[in-house]
Amino acid sequence: QNSFSLALPPDSKIIHRIGVSYSQNPELFNRIIANSERYLHYIVEEVERRGMPMEIALIPFIESSYDPLIKSNSQTSGLWQFQPKTGQILGLVQNVWHDDRRDIVASTQAALDYLQYLHQKFDNWKLAIAAYNLGEGAVSKALSRNNHKGRSGNFYDLNLPVDAKHYVYKLLAIKDIIVNSGKYGLQIRPIANRPYFDQVKIHEPIDTSLVTRLANISEVEFNALNPAYNRYVIKVHDKPRTLLLPKSNKEIFLKNLETYQDSRVSWQTYHVKKGENINEIAARHSTSVKQLKTINGIARNKNITLGQKILVPHTLTET
Repeated sequence: QNSFSLALPPDSKIIHRIGVSYSQNPELFNRIIANSERYLHYIVEEVERRGMPMEIALIPFIESSYDPLIKSNSQTSGLWQFQPKTGQILGLVQNVWHDDRRDIVASTQAALDYLQYLHQKFDNWKLAIAAYNLGEGAVSKALSRNNHKGRSGNFYDLNLPVDAKHYVYKLLAIKDIIVNSGKYGLQIRPIANRPYFDQVKIHEPIDTSLVTRLANISEVEFNALNPAYNRYVIKVHDKPRTLLLPKSNKEIFLKNLETYQDSRVSWQTYHVKKGENINEIAARHSTSVKQLKTINGIARNKNITLGQKILVPHTLTET
């Protein structure tokens, strides 16, 4: 609250109206707040470190309800809901192993980088936030039209699509609810002002099920903190991958990992050879076609192809 800095519009009736709509469903509002508990402290610290308005930390409230695994009708993904192309431009790797648009740390850094770039371009945080939602090209065109007509470039004077303006108003309304919860008759669930997770660098491939076992956490907890991973194996390529673990479980994981002597992966990469079909490969590795297709994300009506890389169970006889 101390770092909120964006002023409400001169006519704040629309803000109040949006706020009242949230207050009419307090369970939903507090469910979103509960979702944020794992991530908000980290996001707030990063926003503060960069000297950005604290309202920025509330953008995932609108975008994803602080659910990095949310399923949307569009191709957007993660806390910050990046499109695939935008993610690529911002350096968020998307492949069969992981989608960094869903990575808590990587996506947050990318979102804040992008918002800072937009602010530098438009020199106005409300315009930057509108551009995050609408696209910088559309905001630039609206500014050019106003400039051509000798009109102000103020956010409130721009002829932006209703949805883009409403996006900014919604953010301001959520801020207003948090600052003035009593005005809306809402009792907001408190969030502890301390880090929820720690980061751990992984230098070798490891099964996600082994991580949960060594860290003594549930699969649900693992997926909530590490939603980027698409497969049962965390694949390490040319640089380490980052794992997030609850602060109280980091040392448990590192200690158990240090003393763990068995193989860290029960799955390995296999290149499909000429003339092979998935039934033969499944039988050779003592698994089912259904399991192979599930772990490799192969649709039921799709076949494997020559040279395709798939995951198969690790077997002692495999050369």
